[in-house]
Amino acid sequence: TAALRAARLAGAAGERARRLAAVLRAGAALAASDDLGRLLQDIAASGRELLDSDECAIDIYEPGTEEIVVAALAQRRADGDWRDWVGRRYRLDDFPADREVLLSGEVREERLGDPGLDPRNRAEMERNGEKTVLTVPLVRQGEPVGLLAFIELSRERRFTPEEVELAVALASQAAALIHRARLLDRLARQNRRLEALLASTRAITSSVDLEQVLDTVARTAAELLEADGCQIQEYDREANTVRPVAIWERQPAPGGKDSLGKVFSLDDDPQEREFLESMRVLEQHRTDPDLAPSTRAAFERYGDQAYLNVPLVFNGAPVGLLVLIQTRHDRRWEEDEVALARGFAEQAAVAIEHARLYRQAREQAVRDGLTGLYNHRHFYERLEQEVARARRYGTPVSLLMIDLDDFKAFNDRHGHLAGDAVLRGVAAVLQGELRQHLDVAARYGGEEFAVILPNTPRHGGGAQGGAGRDAGGGAQGAPPPGDLAPPPGDAAERVAERIRRRVAAASFCDPGGRPLKPVTVSIGVAVYPEGTRRPEDLVAHADAALYLAKRAGKDRVVTYG
Repeated sequence: TAALRAARLAGAAGERARRLAAVLRAGAALAASDDLGRLLQDIAASGRELLDSDECAIDIYEPGTEEIVVAALAQRRADGDWRDWVGRRYRLDDFPADREVLLSGEVREERLGDPGLDPRNRAEMERNGEKTVLTVPLVRQGEPVGLLAFIELSRERRFTPEEVELAVALASQAAALIHRARLLDRLARQNRRLEALLASTRAITSSVDLEQVLDTVARTAAELLEADGCQIQEYDREANTVRPVAIWERQPAPGGKDSLGKVFSLDDDPQEREFLESMRVLEQHRTDPDLAPSTRAAFERYGDQAYLNVPLVFNGAPVGLLVLIQTRHDRRWEEDEVALARGFAEQAAVAIEHARLYRQAREQAVRDGLTGLYNHRHFYERLEQEVARARRYGTPVSLLMIDLDDFKAFNDRHGHLAGDAVLRGVAAVLQGELRQHLDVAARYGGEEFAVILPNTPRHGGGAQGGAGRDAGGGAQGAPPPGDLAPPPGDAAERVAERIRRRVAAASFCDPGGRPLKPVTVSIGVAVYPEGTRRPEDLVAHADAALYLAKRAGKDRVVTYG
């Protein structure tokens, strides 16, 4: 009997020694690892072996979002599904018992048969097939780091005081190592971000094309800050509006870019105006109770969870907004991340404004100084492009040549300043009748104008007409994105007839505000590919039709052929 008792004591001592050796081996192995993910999985595997449990899980606490993330799971079964669990997130609000363990620093042991088990924990244990869970808080210097859980699936188990003591020892060691790994990971992440910031700065300053710069800024900002998306907004201080001009999404969603180009008033969101003018960063969350109605509507419409709004500042004034978007889950940006976003935004604002100034200079080079329409040289460049596109896609392109009737006599009677006012007025009529960013209006020379109508037949054709041609916009004539076939337009003859009537009905005034005599225009219409092979043929045909309109009595539309 004494020998049996001595043997049992020796066996227990040997088991404790074995387990203590496992703790020491685990500590040595963990200390040698700088990879946080591998470190956590090693801790879980060592813990499972140490207490001979079916599973051991490590949950990391994220105080910013008040969430628990399953970071590692070791299982006795060789064919376990641990990869399906790693990365799952749980709100602490849904598991108050876990919150209590995390914040109190006390160990908790739960068995499915315990009558006082929290109902939510009981439901979770039943759903996961768990019989017993021993939960040990991971605490470092009084701050909660996460949870270490030992799980039994096959039986209800009562862990011995020695086993709990071993679990607490491993948790203490693990918390210190996780803290160390987090610091190293944060330092490495900062270094990567600084390198990425330099690369991003080079990328956004390598082009002077405004659209390319905007797209690059949106993409690199999201990648730099590891966000799900980024939107660039243009700010108009006088109008108190913002307009999205670029959007990048890590996972493109339906309707995600439908706000591009739309103008949004800040009258309904004074908070956004305030932080823009104060040039400070604003963090917004879907869970914030005091969100402006327009901001809450955006969260709900797109399913976003958090925004980091960073003003774009140029020459000491706000010119726009860089919005980092978090969609998959809520996020609280750390102080160094906010500083990085602000630093990037400063570089981005300079690049965007320089590209905008370059575009303005380029626009001035291709614009007619009097009317603001495109000039003769740019007209021929665009005509070449549109004919090539029409040939490639098998679509028509129409050309209108427009000439003011008896304009020399008008100038002789009213003076050249009055004539200039009429030319500007006719240009405004053209801009009001054409499709914005698609049709091209140009001052061909003197009192003659030219209009290019992509994908527009002679007659019949598209159902769009009148306001359907986006009558509210100017004919800026940017080629369709990606060199795609443009959408069909109204019949060229109907467009020409509307222009003729609008000019005839227009009231023009001289620089002194005195009404001028009404003016009329004659219009010649030609259509590619009807008897034409080259842009020069199209111009010649439209000119010939214009000549016929003049000979037939003026103030009319004539189509070639």
